[in-house]
Amino acid sequence: MFVSDQAVGGINPATIGRRVAAIGHHHRAHGYPAPTAQPDAGRLAEVLAGIRAEHGGAKRRKRPADAAVLQAMLAAVEGDGLRARRDRAILAIGMAAALRRSEIVALALDHVALVPEGLRLTIARSKTDRTGAGAVIAIPEGARIRPKALLLGWMAAAGHRDGPLFRRLTRKDALTDQPMSDRAIARLVQSHAAAAGYDPALFGGHSLRAGFITEGAAQGATIFKLQEVSRHKSVQVLSDYVRDAELFRDHAGARFL
Repeated sequence: MFVSDQAVGGINPATIGRRVAAIGHHHRAHGYPAPTAQPDAGRLAEVLAGIRAEHGGAKRRKRPADAAVLQAMLAAVEGDGLRARRDRAILAIGMAAALRRSEIVALALDHVALVPEGLRLTIARSKTDRTGAGAVIAIPEGARIRPKALLLGWMAAAGHRDGPLFRRLTRKDALTDQPMSDRAIARLVQSHAAAAGYDPALFGGHSLRAGFITEGAAQGATIFKLQEVSRHKSVQVLSDYVRDAELFRDHAGARFL
């Protein structure tokens, strides 16, 4: 059976489920019943359930770059040249605005507005923004991570007046007019995590976004205030981060263990 072969080949159960759904869509589009509508569909459902039970396991998340981790990463960025200034700004803004790596590389200069309290950052389009309505995120000036100061430092050093906010640099650190790739963001996070003494394999582009949510929850921010920044459509997803951050807060066994 197709799904069994996929599981034996090490394919993730969620991916197998999506492939079954895609096959069903293709069948229906050509006038044929989907596999899940066949007389023996019950057998398929049983096999899929067995695969999920045996191979599903817990979701593996990248480690959040919370405030302490991010400060260590920022401190490990050496020098004050273009690359150092750019990387510090990416780390700080990515975490402070809970950005996905695709959102970081899509930022343009005209998406940034300076205000006395900090920054107003416009996200023109995101993964969950299907209509392209956009969103505006407030970023406080900050006294520890200082996202506004680090971003202004990069903008002043780069000197570009329009186009992509975070640009690719040549091997000799010359500025180009090309935006960075989202994979470059993941490599950047891993590189600076390693420089700060962490295992880079535990980190990725999502670590910045997860770091804001995790740290915000740990500092007592409500799930609704977190959602204002993260723009999650589902409160359930956010609640998982909050639960992780509060595992030891007011623990039932704290007074007798």
